Amino acid sequence: MVTGSGHTDPVPPFTPSSLVTQWIADPIGLVLVVLLTTGYAAGMAAARRRGVRWSPLRALWFFGLGVGSLVLAATGGLAAYRGVLLPAAAAQAVVLSAVTPVGLALGDPLGLAEQAWGERGQGLTGWLRGGPARVFMFPLFSSVLAVGCLLLLFVTPWLSASLNHPWVRELTYLALLGTGTLVVLPLLGEQMLPTWCTPPVRTLIAFADGLLDAVPGLVIMTWPKLLSPGVSSYAHRPDPLWDQRIGGGIILLVGEVVGVPLLAAVIVG
Repeated sequence: MVTGSGHTDPVPPFTPSSLVTQWIADPIGLVLVVLLTTGYAAGMAAARRRGVRWSPLRALWFFGLGVGSLVLAATGGLAAYRGVLLPAAAAQAVVLSAVTPVGLALGDPLGLAEQAWGERGQGLTGWLRGGPARVFMFPLFSSVLAVGCLLLLFVTPWLSASLNHPWVRELTYLALLGTGTLVVLPLLGEQMLPTWCTPPVRTLIAFADGLLDAVPGLVIMTWPKLLSPGVSSYAHRPDPLWDQRIGGGIILLVGEVVGVPLLAAVIVG
């Protein structure tokens, strides 16, 4: 039996408690958690030394929703069962692509960098506004990129390859997290948007992104045949097509639920 870690060690039958009782040591997940946690904590400490009291609410969003969801998706039960249950793989993918990026962006790490490190922090946001990253963060282009990445994972052999090859799995995690971050970080961090992206325009973009986010879930949920080619463990489930519908429904539900606080944050911000 293949587990989410890509190994052949069996996992116990899935129960709701498995989400928090089954853990794996995924290298990229652990590295990202350590880097994000230490980097943000160091920024808060540096800001405090400069006389800036960073918002506890932003820190809570960053560590609680951002880093917390990353831990669950990359090293918790979702990662442990992604190789045996398509709904687990779907939930993991949408958490990495939507939930974690929103949590990290609500923590405003770029704003913290500017407050903590002054000109050096401003240099980072300046590079993002004028460098190659701006192309990928261009409004709606980044949304299409994120939606396409999530959809391709399930309609091509990509998911199967990520279960059989650890290096593909690690790149998959980075791709999902990276493309999702390209969408939300500019919307919630005005430092990276062009001048024509006024608050009403940002609100319209966030609304359009919410509509696009529904596409992968709807496609997977309504597809008449089995997707995720090459994953034999999915095909041997009692009702694999029903599992696929559940997986698509999870992607649809989580993506749209996460879009609500994103849209609210854009409007308020």
